[in-house]
Amino acid sequence: MKSIKTLLTYSLCVFTGINVFSQTNSENKIYETYDRIVGLDNTGLFNGTEFTDLFLNTDGTYRYFNSYDYFKGSVTYNGQYYVNVFLKYDLLEDNLLTRSDDNLSIFNVKLIPEFVESFSIYSLYFVRLTNTNLALPGNGYFEAAHIGNDLDLYIKHTKKKTDKPLKSGIQYKFSETAFYVLKSNGNYTIIGSERELRKLLPEKEEEIRNFYKTYKTLYKTDPDSFMTKLVKYLDGYNSEGVKQ
Repeated sequence: MKSIKTLLTYSLCVFTGINVFSQTNSENKIYETYDRIVGLDNTGLFNGTEFTDLFLNTDGTYRYFNSYDYFKGSVTYNGQYYVNVFLKYDLLEDNLLTRSDDNLSIFNVKLIPEFVESFSIYSLYFVRLTNTNLALPGNGYFEAAHIGNDLDLYIKHTKKKTDKPLKSGIQYKFSETAFYVLKSNGNYTIIGSERELRKLLPEKEEEIRNFYKTYKTLYKTDPDSFMTKLVKYLDGYNSEGVKQ
């Protein structure tokens, strides 16, 4: 199947005369055209196990990333790239879910973690890391918040469940926690505080202190953006994210 997809990509390039390999949007259109012609049911994307959510009686929170509903994104699965497919990221058990693009679909498919290389959803890029040597739960999915020259920042999004007994049964509540993982000199380290970051990068101690003081409000209101902005700054980028 992979060779057929590659052949289709080449054929469409020749037919249109467009160098799609340098244009991400054009590449995505070609893959999407292939999946539509063949049918996603025949491509291998639904090679997984059925998923059932057993915790539907909630206080309004949910176990998923950003939304309860599916959202269209892309995924590289078992060596194949799929674009514009329905995805949902389960933070409780760290699983990536999908379903077919039709109103008759009743099955949620849990993708096999070992087959997932990366995926994009909500304009965020996630990768599966298996060699971090970190005691973090799940299947190894991380948001790749910044991939730089000397420093990489990954965010591990998780959710935990608490139970509340009611007369009508059990009500569930989900709360989210994020772990910030810095890759430096080939090593992965969880950064939980300013002090830990200064200890890891002593040569940048003054820059770290000043950054925390300058962006104190952002740190409190949006820690994900704060950490991404901080690591970019320490990696030699300016406040607009441009390499200096």
